[in-house]
Amino acid sequence: MKGLTKTAVTFVAVLGIAACGSDSDSIEYSNLQAVHASADAPLANVLINDEAALTGVDYGVGSGYVKLPEGSNSVQVDVQLPGGETVTVVPKTSLDLDSDLNYTAFVVGDASGTPNPVEPLIVTRSATSMADANSLDVQVVHAASGVPAVDLYVTEPDAALADSSPITNLAYKASTDVLNIPAGDYQVRLAVGDTVAFDSGTIPLPANANLTIAAIKTGDSNSTSPVKLMVLDGSGSSILEDMGSQAEVRVGHLVDGAPIVDVHVDGAAFAPLADLEFKQIRGYLDLAPKAYDIDVFVDGTTTDPIIDVDGLEVKGGMDYSVYAVGVVAPAIAIEPLVVEDMRRAVATSATLNVTHAAANPVAEMVDIYLTSSAGIEGSDPAIANFAYKESVQGVYVAEGSYFVTVTVAGDPSTVAIDSAPVTVMNGVVYQVVAIDDGNNGGFNLIVDDITD
Repeated sequence: MKGLTKTAVTFVAVLGIAACGSDSDSIEYSNLQAVHASADAPLANVLINDEAALTGVDYGVGSGYVKLPEGSNSVQVDVQLPGGETVTVVPKTSLDLDSDLNYTAFVVGDASGTPNPVEPLIVTRSATSMADANSLDVQVVHAASGVPAVDLYVTEPDAALADSSPITNLAYKASTDVLNIPAGDYQVRLAVGDTVAFDSGTIPLPANANLTIAAIKTGDSNSTSPVKLMVLDGSGSSILEDMGSQAEVRVGHLVDGAPIVDVHVDGAAFAPLADLEFKQIRGYLDLAPKAYDIDVFVDGTTTDPIIDVDGLEVKGGMDYSVYAVGVVAPAIAIEPLVVEDMRRAVATSATLNVTHAAANPVAEMVDIYLTSSAGIEGSDPAIANFAYKESVQGVYVAEGSYFVTVTVAGDPSTVAIDSAPVTVMNGVVYQVVAIDDGNNGGFNLIVDDITD
C-alpha cells in the first residue's frame, strides 16, 4: 500500500491473557487491539488484567489483536516519564467483552489537556467478517483531537469530489459501521466543507482484509494535512500520509578544519545550502519524497566533490538530518551521516535526541553524563558506550538545568566535554550533536530546538 510503513507490535503472553493452545470448549474469547493516538503523550505501557501487556508504544502505533476471555477484563494505560517513572493516564477500565465482537481501545486526547483530555475510546465491530476473495471489511475512526468533523469520501481514483457523495460525516471520536467493499484501487479523502483536509492518492485495498483506519494528528506543523491515517490490519499497524506530504531535511557541516562548502542536489546548486560553514546546520527544508543525488563541493568549485551520495531516499512525513562528518588530517576522510529525526514533543518532559559526530579517535566511544551540578563524581552515565556516528532519539528528561559531561567510555577521568550547561523545558525536542572543535578544547556540543 503506497505510503505505508509497517510497524508490528506484539502483546506478550502474560497471566490472564490467553496463550496459544489454551482454548477450552467452555470458554468463549474476544479480540482486543490497543492504539496510541494521543499526539503529545509519551511512550505508553498498556496493562491488561493488571499485567504489563505492551510497553514502550509510540504515538501512531497499534498492536495486533490479542485474545481475551469473554466477560470482564480490565485495561489501564500508563505513560513513561524521565528516570523510568510512569504515570497513569487512563485509569483501570473494566470492559465486558462479548465474543461476538472485536474491540479497538484507542488512547485519544491531549496530555496537555487542551483541547481535549486523554481518555479511552473503545470502538467495536462484529467478529464475523464479510470479507472474501473479492472484498474487504473496513471501519473508519476519527481519533484526531482538535480536528473538526470531516466528510469521508472513499471513491475510485481521481473521481471528482463534486460528483461524489460522502459516506458519512465523522466528528471527533465517532466511527463508521463496518463497510464491506470490493477489493481494488481507491482514493480516500477527508473534507471540511469544500476543503480537502486529507488525500491518500491511489491506494490498493486488498481482498480478505479486515481493516480499521483511524485519522490521527500528523504532529507536523508544516504538513499539508492536519491528519494522517493509521491502518490496523489485526496483526499490526501502518501509517498512510497525505499524498502531498513532504520530507523535511536539514544539512550540517560538522568537519573541523574543512572549508566552506556548497551543496548540489540532483546535479544543480541548491541555493539554501550555499556557503555552508563549519558548525552551521540549515533547514528543515521541504523536499518531495524520492531518491536524490547529493554532491558537496568546496565553495566555488564544481569538480571532485568531497561527498558524493547517490540515491539518498527520503519519505514523506519523515524528518532527516544529513551531516558531513569526518576529518581533514592526516588525510581527508569526509562522509555523510544521515539521521532520522524524532521531532514529536511530549507535554510531560523535555525530549533529547543525541548524535555522536566527533570523529577524533580519542572519542570513538564515549559516556555521556547529565547531572544537576558540575562534575560527575558518583554519577552513572545517561548514555553509555556511545559510538561515533551513533544516534539515540527520544530520551525523556525532566524540565530544568543540567550539566552535560562527555568522557571516554569506561574512563570518567578522560573528559572530552566538561560540564557544559544546558536548560531544557517540557514540550520541547532538543537535538544535541557532539562534534570536534579545535577552537574549543577539542570538542563541542551543538544544541538546537527542533520541535515540530
